[in-house]
Amino acid sequence: MKLKKLQSLDFIQEFSAILDTPFEKELLKASLRNYSAHGNPIRFHNFAFTMRELVLHVFERRAPKKKVKAACWYERESEKLEVTRRQQIKYCAQKGIADEYLDEYVLEELNERISDYLKEFNFFNKYTHITEKHFNACPKKFFADAKYIVQRSHESLSELDDFEDLIKQSLYDRVYDCVVETAISSTPDEVSILSANSIVDSTDVEDVTITKFDNEKVYLEVTGTVYVTQEYGGKHDYFSMECDYPFTLEMAAKISDPNDIEVLSNELKVDTSSWYE
Repeated sequence: MKLKKLQSLDFIQEFSAILDTPFEKELLKASLRNYSAHGNPIRFHNFAFTMRELVLHVFERRAPKKKVKAACWYERESEKLEVTRRQQIKYCAQKGIADEYLDEYVLEELNERISDYLKEFNFFNKYTHITEKHFNACPKKFFADAKYIVQRSHESLSELDDFEDLIKQSLYDRVYDCVVETAISSTPDEVSILSANSIVDSTDVEDVTITKFDNEKVYLEVTGTVYVTQEYGGKHDYFSMECDYPFTLEMAAKISDPNDIEVLSNELKVDTSSWYE
């Protein structure tokens, strides 16, 4: 199959879509060129080897060995390697957050899932080793195996996000109450310009999302609705109206103390556009 045809296949395009850098996309293209090198009996093995290197490159981008070694939980666990693949995957999941900060059951689940992941990752070995038996595979099996490699590579990289989501949920549980309390107590200055006197009756937090986290902070976006009574006029022509407006608020919680919440935006970003309509 020619390169252009290969690149048009759905499973190739789906895998390419999750690659982040130009180099990764070029490496995928080079791998497909190996597959398309008709007449070369080891073209499939070259394809499989390059695909494995592509996945390992993503590991390296998401978990550079220098950063892994700087993580507070890092301890050398191999005589041959300063940083093991297991430690890189752990870094993809929890960055430099200390194990002590996370729930023990979450850590146990993460370790089990990483162990299973590493066992499954060995599927590459079956295809990269050159043996007489697989030297001249039939074209139909050749394509089926190539498709399997691309799909498993896709799953391997997607699972790294699943590991990170596991840690995000643990962080979410730790900071949620304090985040909501801080959001409710924040003053939405945007509503003050809408009337002579604006009284905030209540603030409802509807969603808290962890946007990212690093070794020091958990970054969050809070959305909800602020309910306001807007007062107009004076003693003789007084009237009021009750309004509600959606808001967003960017916040950060310190890893060292989940109750230490920092409001990154100066105030609630209240969408008061509906009042002017």
